[in-house]
Amino acid sequence: MKTKLSEVISLCKKLDAARQQTSAPDEFQLAGLNLFEYSSFRLSVGCNNQRTIGFSMMKAALYRGFRSAPNKETQDNADGIIISSSSCDHANVQFYIKSMSGLNHLRYIIKDQLSFRDQFDIREWLSWFVFAFAQSIRIIFSKERSNRALTIIEVLEIALLMKIVEQQRIQKIFDFVPFEVDSNLLYLCTRRLGAKTTKIPSPGPLSMHNSIVLTDTLVLSSGYHFEELPLLKKNFRFVEQIIWAPERAHTYYHLYTLKDYPEQRKHIGFYSHGEWVRKIKGLVKETSSLLSAEDETLRMLGQWVHEHRDYTLTIYPHPKERKSFDAEALTEYYRKTIGHTHFKLASADKGTTLRFHEVDVAVTCYSTIIFERLYCGFKTIIKKIDEHEFPKSDSPLNSVCFENYDELEKLLLQCESLTDADFFKTFALDKYLHHHYPTPKAQ
Repeated sequence: MKTKLSEVISLCKKLDAARQQTSAPDEFQLAGLNLFEYSSFRLSVGCNNQRTIGFSMMKAALYRGFRSAPNKETQDNADGIIISSSSCDHANVQFYIKSMSGLNHLRYIIKDQLSFRDQFDIREWLSWFVFAFAQSIRIIFSKERSNRALTIIEVLEIALLMKIVEQQRIQKIFDFVPFEVDSNLLYLCTRRLGAKTTKIPSPGPLSMHNSIVLTDTLVLSSGYHFEELPLLKKNFRFVEQIIWAPERAHTYYHLYTLKDYPEQRKHIGFYSHGEWVRKIKGLVKETSSLLSAEDETLRMLGQWVHEHRDYTLTIYPHPKERKSFDAEALTEYYRKTIGHTHFKLASADKGTTLRFHEVDVAVTCYSTIIFERLYCGFKTIIKKIDEHEFPKSDSPLNSVCFENYDELEKLLLQCESLTDADFFKTFALDKYLHHHYPTPKAQ
């Protein structure tokens, strides 16, 4: 069966031209802006400085076309497909979407691992080569090198996904990676085949990684989503919105709703986003404001536990930190940043979401874990990040945010005097709690 590669390439070119429009944005202009101008996680920041990155993408695409193993055969008659990426926790993603949607027969597709082998005929490869070579030449002189280079592979992935949708008569698509810049191009393409798409952002702020969303159904999974959605609607196009529990809630919900843990007074936990590791790996800019905020927060917490020796501080590293460095190297990094050794590193035997009960109050700068912890009913305070519009000005989250040491001190003293339940009443955070969301099934 021939793919619709030429149709995808044509639409990609249309979106490139549409983003130059000056009138009120339509869905093509929005999708074009997202595709060519917003940040992607598929390439490192440094790739945008590589004038030959287009030719590298051509090489990668050809490898997937002629040297990678063919895609495994799957059974037809699926209720729908889940689109994910290699960076996701596949078992949990599948269980989460199946349990929340009520559909058991869903085909799981890791988009960036799709093989192009035996999927396109010689004419299709030739049309792709003309498009890819033209993109690669443009990239040499373009400021949008990474985004334009990614289209070289994205058009092949989308064409193959369209082939799957058409062959298996798929009616429902669950997009678990709506933050990818080609997500809206994919939606416009599969919509032409009659498939309905549900997009599932993380519980974190939509505005961080999902500033433009085109879909049939939008999943909301945190109280903050409802606060920011009215401000984002000019760049959102959807038919309906539905409420799901946070994406990993099924792994920890039962721990905190069925068990009663004693509150750990004067025990602070710092939840890292691992921004310093992302900087080392070239995944964020050298001038990352989040990295500055994390360093500043650690120094403040170091000062607090130095002045208040009855307090303890536990650092919960991000999984990226665990994968990149051993415990000794992590301890040394935090010792240098904090300024002393009056802290401990959480063991690596289980994830942070399974350990919320270990500390009285958690401190973090930015992470989806903010919303997961609040969902479970635990005290959480947030360091504001320069240049980030989070939280929005009228959000109750502002009442648990700090910018300097005096504000941190005030919040820590307040938290010391409040139970978990009183914390949510005092700071008007009830709508973040789990009882406002569907109960997740245990895995």
